[in-house]
Amino acid sequence: MCIPAPTVRMRGMKITPAAIEEARQNPNGWVYVINGSYGPNDAVPPHAIEGAWKVDAAGRISGEFIPNPNFKRG
Repeated sequence: MCIPAPTVRMRGMKITPAAIEEARQNPNGWVYVINGSYGPNDAVPPHAIEGAWKVDAAGRISGEFIPNPNFKRG
């Protein structure tokens, strides 16, 4: 399996080992970058989402980071 290295940057956003692992566990989904402290069952307000990467069927981050135009650093 070929996955991006932890230091790869796409549109200025670093792909971390945690993001790679999250992608692996969520094929055909998304990996979101959240600003703030939210638990796995907490509702995350849309303005706290910095953006996301699409995850392919093999559980790899694919494409560029898509920034959220409504993100507000808290």
